[in-house]
Amino acid sequence: MRPYVLQFPMLKTMLGLVTKDVSSPVDRRRYVRTVIALLLPVTLILTLGSYLQSAYPVLWLIEACLTIFLLVPAFILSGSDDKISYAESIILLYVMVTTLTLAYFGGNQGSGVLWTFSFPFLALWLKGQTRGLRWSLCWLGAMVLIFKLGVDGPYAFHYADQFAEQVIAALLFYTCIALGLNHSRTQYEEKLRVSEQAGLARTQVYLEQLQQTVYQDTVTGLPNGLGLPEILTQEIAAARERGHGLLLVNIRLEKMFETTNIIGAEVADKLIRSIADTMIATVGSRGLFVRTRRDEFVCIYRQHSQDINASDIIREILAFRLEFKIDDYALEIDHTIGIASYPLHAGDAENLLKKAAQALLHAQLGHMKLAFYEEKHEQQFLRQHLLCGQLRDALHKAELSLHYQPQIDMLTGSVVGAEALLRWTDVLAGEMSPKEFIPVAEKSGLIKPLNLWVMRAAFRQWLLWRDEGLDISIAINLSVRSICDPELLADIRRLLDEFAVPPEYVVLELTESAFADTTDIAMETLHSLHAMGFRLSVDDFGSGHLPLSQLKGLAINELKIDHELIHSLCTDSGSYAVVDTCIQLAHQLHLRVVAEGVEARQTEQQLQAMGCDMAQGYYFCKPIPADAFSTWMHLRESRMESVL
Repeated sequence: MRPYVLQFPMLKTMLGLVTKDVSSPVDRRRYVRTVIALLLPVTLILTLGSYLQSAYPVLWLIEACLTIFLLVPAFILSGSDDKISYAESIILLYVMVTTLTLAYFGGNQGSGVLWTFSFPFLALWLKGQTRGLRWSLCWLGAMVLIFKLGVDGPYAFHYADQFAEQVIAALLFYTCIALGLNHSRTQYEEKLRVSEQAGLARTQVYLEQLQQTVYQDTVTGLPNGLGLPEILTQEIAAARERGHGLLLVNIRLEKMFETTNIIGAEVADKLIRSIADTMIATVGSRGLFVRTRRDEFVCIYRQHSQDINASDIIREILAFRLEFKIDDYALEIDHTIGIASYPLHAGDAENLLKKAAQALLHAQLGHMKLAFYEEKHEQQFLRQHLLCGQLRDALHKAELSLHYQPQIDMLTGSVVGAEALLRWTDVLAGEMSPKEFIPVAEKSGLIKPLNLWVMRAAFRQWLLWRDEGLDISIAINLSVRSICDPELLADIRRLLDEFAVPPEYVVLELTESAFADTTDIAMETLHSLHAMGFRLSVDDFGSGHLPLSQLKGLAINELKIDHELIHSLCTDSGSYAVVDTCIQLAHQLHLRVVAEGVEARQTEQQLQAMGCDMAQGYYFCKPIPADAFSTWMHLRESRMESVL
């Protein structure tokens, strides 16, 4: 029969010759407990009915014993995954014995045989197509013996021959039906399992693609910043095992934003790919690159030792020149590098990343191509962060004040102006140096509210002096970031409306480097300020940042000669020559000249002889508070009047 069956796959499957169990232990446990939940009430009803019928004194006792000694253990065994199969077998043994018992005793006029048709359905549900069919055939054979051969006994029910034949035929028919239904169920579950696995496989593919998108830079194909901590942790672990070192190299591409605006985003992406390829080719297999931002890369460089050799690093890592020609654009990209070393500077990924970032920031602030991490730099950064918070609080706690240094007309000796100089007195630290907190304000963005505070305080003081009868101008320092602020003009107009200060009495001072590095927008701002009536002054002139040829195109009113040149005016012939040239050049351009840092009578006399217009310095008066300035002014005027 077996070779014949193999020719019909459908029949082969229905007979359980190829179908595999696909139910999980969780599903099988659920099936077992569902069957027990169905059998218990039915068994109780049958047992109670048999007990109440005096004709069946043995039947109820058998049913009760089967329930206690088979169903209860089956329920307990179903709690363990490796014993579920025993629970299934015990349930089928219970059902088989119960149905055979009912068939033997017959029940009320032979009606007990009706319960026997449930067995093949339960067997195939619990045991599957293959093992369920075997249980069903065994049960069917036992039923045939009872019905066909007959059983003698005091409680045995005697079936008519024709009835027995009909029952056996019905049992065969219902067994076939059970096979078909279970086959459909198993086929459906198989398809569902295959569909679920296919769905999981697709989901896994999508997850991998999503992970690749999340952790990979789409332009260069390199890992991005999200995956950097994990990559660096793995590299540190590998280096620790080999006893080697690592260099974490932060590479910042300068002015990439401006370059992108010029060449466009598409060409900029092509440029970034070329830059990445160049760096990878230069460093080779010892370097692993990650693109952390649009204009920043990180290189994890594997060293064969834990020593840092600066010359080797420069030769191996910094040997690349980022020169490209893309779509007829000849580009050279400057870059700044900050380096931290494992294990010298840090032993874990988080701290190594932080210290490499600090090294990069130090290189940028110091206008260097390369900087290694140093602990003292970290202390400086912490100090700057602390100062930033303290300065922000100082703006709201009245810890700031203005001191004023008089500016003297060199021809008449009278006071014609005062420079407003910011001072900060911290409650705990005392006097704070402007050389320390002004750069912090410029880097942190506090320079704008600080400038507005200075201008408001200076304008208010000028009004008080005017009411006292003092006719002087007031000089206020502006930072480079201030003139690049698009809101500067509007802010100044609001202050002019608020205080009604004539702009011609206000001198706005900017350092020479500010004029040298200004953008076109900033230059337009300077022209607008000049057109509004403000006098513009080039502070620290002579320090070498501003070409002399550029002076003629600037909207300025005066030059303020660098104090370093004034200090050495009488002792250094070179300083004398520079100062004399500056004064002559300024006068030819119809500009006034202010000398700052005058500390001796000899310097004053020399400047007078050279034709300098104005001067300020400790020789005349140091910067003093506003009330002291008024007193000093009145005393000076009194002395001058007495001299005259």
